Amino acid sequence: MKKYVLVAAALSLAASPAFAQAIDLSAVNSLLQSVLDALTGITGRLLLTIVAALVLLGGAFNFIDWSRVFQVLVIIVLIGVIPTVIQSIWGASGGGTP
Repeated sequence: MKKYVLVAAALSLAASPAFAQAIDLSAVNSLLQSVLDALTGITGRLLLTIVAALVLLGGAFNFIDWSRVFQVLVIIVLIGVIPTVIQSIWGASGGGTP
């Protein structure tokens, strides 16, 4: 057990911030930005509007209980609002709606 603690301590002392700076995350950033644009763009808004209308109809005809309807509607609203809040906090670098 003592051996593992010494190895872990040696590895933590050997690590430096340069290791984290050497990783290129531009591909991950572009993938996540495209997902954000898809959710908050015209296609995403249209799709979420259709989902909201179908969920409301399902609640109106008693196919879905109303607690589930409100949960889905809150999730749809949060998907639309969160990028705007992030953009207002961190500026234009946080992504956002077109």
